[in-house]
Amino acid sequence: MTDSVRPWDALGLTSPFRRDCALAALVALLSATVLWFPDPTVTATGFVVLTLLAAQAIALCLRRVRPLVCIALVLVLQTVLSAVVPTGQGVRGPAVAIAVYTCGTLLTVRRSFALAAAAAGTEIAGYVLFSAVPATFGPAPVMQPSAVVARAAGQLLVALAAYGGAALIGQNVAMRRRYAELVELRAAEAARAQAARVESALAAERTRMARELHDVAAHHLTSVIVQAALVERLVERDPAAARTGAITVREEGRKALSNLRFIVGALREDGTNGAPAAGLAGIAELASGQGASLTVTGEPRDVPPAADMAFYRVAQEALSNARDHAPGAPVTITIRHRRDGTTLLVRNDPPAVVATPTNGDRRGFGLIGMRERATLIGATLTAGPAADGGWQVELTVPRAEGEPPP
Repeated sequence: MTDSVRPWDALGLTSPFRRDCALAALVALLSATVLWFPDPTVTATGFVVLTLLAAQAIALCLRRVRPLVCIALVLVLQTVLSAVVPTGQGVRGPAVAIAVYTCGTLLTVRRSFALAAAAAGTEIAGYVLFSAVPATFGPAPVMQPSAVVARAAGQLLVALAAYGGAALIGQNVAMRRRYAELVELRAAEAARAQAARVESALAAERTRMARELHDVAAHHLTSVIVQAALVERLVERDPAAARTGAITVREEGRKALSNLRFIVGALREDGTNGAPAAGLAGIAELASGQGASLTVTGEPRDVPPAADMAFYRVAQEALSNARDHAPGAPVTITIRHRRDGTTLLVRNDPPAVVATPTNGDRRGFGLIGMRERATLIGATLTAGPAADGGWQVELTVPRAEGEPPP
């Protein structure tokens, strides 16, 4: 409930001390109600008892800021209660149990149960010294010594059970709180580690795309330079051929700008060299090497180099995932060329047995990289379970604006 509004916050009880003061007022009110309800008439002794119970409740305001001081005050007032009440009787207020419970939540197990035993002993000692003994050895004896011992022993057992139980509940609550804090801490650390791994995976994917962008740009610029040199030679001897060469230069420049617009911003690691991806044409070789079946429908068309590389990388990653998570399951690759774009579908059947991933540290990051790549080229990628329990990955690259339909 760290992010939600607690009920006591709405009442203005934002600090532990304020909440303890509110609890003290509630305990005092309940004690007075329980004492008054059987007999509405209040004698002088009854008024003193009410005052002492209220003082015990007020001491609970210190239960978390000064727990030892709180329980000491409560026990002193409990001893005074034993001296004030009529002989042969005893009064046990709820403040003692609450103070012992609080010590259980804040102190060690040994100290908590030692305080519980001390509270029970103090209460019974006060009862014996100030209430039971005068009733036995006074001018008009009412209780026999054997009755005093029996009653004191019974009250001691009750007190030990009550205060020991309060200490035990306090220890249990403290343990659950520490466990919850540990779980939250571990969850936060896991979330930070996951975010770092995702960021690392995205950075690696962007780096690979940056290397591919280098190859794309180099290809286009080399073509532009060659065509420009040809135009320079033909401009006087063959103006028509020079004009055709100029158109080619313009188209190459347009394609280069189109690809740069999709992938600009990616960073490249120093000292690395990557080979260009094979593209759609290389998926057949990739499928045969992985034992997958390939189906191509529609009229093949040229796609931008960045999209061509994206098709190959997505097929490569999807086949790798199928090999890791569904070893031995049949895999099919379908390439559909349509008027509105090109779609790649990689699908594997359910695995015969549950496989243990061999690349557990990167599990799940392949999809992240594929989605990042699809986003950068303006494509759509979907990945998820198939109807028969298998898995499928589908990449759709729409036809570029201005590109003639097949």
